[in-house]
Parts: sequence; structure tokens; C-alpha cells
Amino acid sequence: MKFNTNSILILFGIVAFAIMACFPVTLMAMPLLQPSRPDLNDASATVQAIVTQTMSAVTQSPPTSTPVPATATLVPATNTPVPTAVSYCDWVLFIKDVTIPDGTQLSSGEVFTKTWRLQNRGTCTWTSDYMLVYTSGDQMGSTTAVRLPGNVAPGQTVDVSVALTAPASAGYHTSYWMLRNPSGALFGAGNKANEAFYVEIKTKVDDFPYGTVTGSLCYPSEFNPPLTLYFEKAGTTERIQFSIPENQNVYSVVLPSGTYYAYAWAPVYNLEGAYVDTNQLMKTFVVVSGQTTADINLCNWSPYPHGRGQ
Repeated sequence: MKFNTNSILILFGIVAFAIMACFPVTLMAMPLLQPSRPDLNDASATVQAIVTQTMSAVTQSPPTSTPVPATATLVPATNTPVPTAVSYCDWVLFIKDVTIPDGTQLSSGEVFTKTWRLQNRGTCTWTSDYMLVYTSGDQMGSTTAVRLPGNVAPGQTVDVSVALTAPASAGYHTSYWMLRNPSGALFGAGNKANEAFYVEIKTKVDDFPYGTVTGSLCYPSEFNPPLTLYFEKAGTTERIQFSIPENQNVYSVVLPSGTYYAYAWAPVYNLEGAYVDTNQLMKTFVVVSGQTTADINLCNWSPYPHGRGQ
């Protein structure tokens, strides 16, 4: 059997188609489905183009000054109770010292008036049955309680005053005071209505221009009638007088510093008793600042005035 050229070509074509029919179609299509890979040079060019475009955008659109809004911070809840306001029926708010500021210097034995300005911080009205009372410290005199001048409603202020006497000793002295309600309960200032307000002074004996004089009244009878006691400053006509009640046979008085004569007069009986020397003439004595001059006894009585000696 002879094959010519055309027959051979036809035979090879049939064999080729048969072989191709044996492979899946996907294998033949894979090269067509895969994306093309750019060349490295093309990738570099692409990156450069992106950078150039970004820089251009930054240059053309500068950042604004609009602040970034703050985010709220959540505080975790706690079990701590919220404190409640405390109020008292009787409660003082100290406003100021109207007189005698703290540290005021006074003479020993000097009488002064201390005034505080207080506000009713409580819920109850103060009445005249409320008292200003001494509680502790230096007492400064015999007064220990003073009535309030009138009603003081909550929120109102009042000036309360008390007459005091500076102590005889030198140095700082403090007297503490509070208010007392009609039930006898004390109350004051501070967060618990229990703090006293006070007066603080300083005394200096050397600056005190007064001295104390004491003595006996030797009236020639079983009892002393009412008397008038005189202290006459030597070399002048100045006289300081005191009333002596019936049956009082001793005395104690405060006088300015100086030199004096002393005598007493019984107006009902027209008798004069005096502090005299051996010649029955009134003799002088000296009052020294801050000191006591004792034994100025008025024991010489006469229906006639006594002369003045030395």
C-alpha cells in the first residue's frame, strides 16, 4: 500500500486531534485566564506615580485646625453614699468682733465692754430667754450671763455684749462664751454647733495707772452708820468719793496713782473719821500702779474737820 504526501498529512492531523481530545479544556484555557504580570520596571513606575500623586494632594489640601473631638471618659459607679446636709435648731455663725479685737492691750483692772456680732445659723428663733454665758477660760469679772436683747430669726444677726474687767496679772487672757437656750443646753459655732467664741486681751501691769487701797472704818459705836468715804489728792481740791453701807467696817477701793488723804463722813451724826498722824492731822499715803496700799484705817473720829499734815 502506497501513501502519498497528502495521505501522510491527513493521517498526522487525525492523530493530533485525537491527542488534543484527551486533555481537559481547562488546561488549555489556563494561560488565557491567568492575569498578566507587569514588568518590574512597570511596578516601580506605578509606585512612583502613587507617591507623586499623594504628595501633590498633601500640597494642595493643607490640614485644617479643627480639633479632634474629645471622647467622654466613663467613671465607674461607686457605692459611696452622698453626704447629706446637717442642720441644727440652735446654731451660731460668728461674724466678727465689734469691739476689743483679739490681742487688744488693756490695763490690769480696766473695765471694758466686749461685743460680738453673731448670726442665727440654725432653724429656731432665738428669744430674750436665750442667754450669752461664760463657759471657760479667764472669767474677767463677776458677770457670767447676759440675756439676748430680743428675737433673732434664722438668718438674722445680733450684737451681744458683756461688761468685763481685765485681770490683774500681766500677760494674755482668754475668756470663752457660748449661747444657752431656755432648756439649758449650750450651743455655739463650728460644724457641730459646739465651738465657743471668745475675747482675748493682753494686760501689762506697768502700764496700769491704778492701785488698790484697803483699810478699816473704826466707827466708835456697835455698828457703823451709812458713810461717805473720801480720797483727796494732796495739793489739789480733787476728791473721789464712795458710799459705804450700814454695818460695813472695812473697805477696798481702786484709785488712780498718786498721793492722797483719806477720811469718812457720817452725815447723820456729823462725825468725821480720818487717817491721821500722831498730831491728829491727816497724813498722806501713796497709791502705786498695780499695787495694793493696805492699812489705811480711818479710826480718828471728831465732830470737827481734820487738818492736813504732811
